[in-house]
Amino acid sequence: MSPLFIVFEGIDGSGKSTQARMFHAYLRSLHMDPVLLMEPSPGEWGKKIRTLLSGSVVPPVEEMLELFLRDREDDSRRNIIPALDSKKSVVMDRYFHSNAAYQGAMGLEADRILSENRRRSFPEPDRVYFIDVPPVTALRRISERNKGEHRDIFEKRAFLEKVREIFLAMADDSFLIIDGEKPEHEIHTMIIEDFQNRFDIFA
Repeated sequence: MSPLFIVFEGIDGSGKSTQARMFHAYLRSLHMDPVLLMEPSPGEWGKKIRTLLSGSVVPPVEEMLELFLRDREDDSRRNIIPALDSKKSVVMDRYFHSNAAYQGAMGLEADRILSENRRRSFPEPDRVYFIDVPPVTALRRISERNKGEHRDIFEKRAFLEKVREIFLAMADDSFLIIDGEKPEHEIHTMIIEDFQNRFDIFA
């Protein structure tokens, strides 16, 4: 079986990271030797992004876009492409769709961001699982998780409403939109069933 590139997307607090980890464990149970990655990455550029996001001042949107592009370029070269070339499937917690949705909500054209990513020939995902939740639900989860600690600059209701709208607008045939308010195990089951049917896993 050819290696697959599977991306999990959603607004902050959607539960996408949990589902990415569960899906990675599922692929391991099939002995597919998958790689689990995330954006921002743990690399040099990803660390710079995390530092900016944890601050109280919103960085210039063009600066954020450039940092994300550099981080993705580095991560693609070091991790994504080598994994796929060595026949390992890749599970990604956020990808360039998040870049388009979040920087799009900050004022840039989402289509322009998508075009810039594709111009750089980053690998295209085989499937995108978008875990969809209303921002009010997402923020409640974030508050429970952080126990009152400082939120990052993107964790505001009005902003997340815009982000969600852009995500839904960009959803194409590669997307499966899933109700993220369902129980974790139900969401996981829906993802596995779609994955098995779409890629003929047991054919």
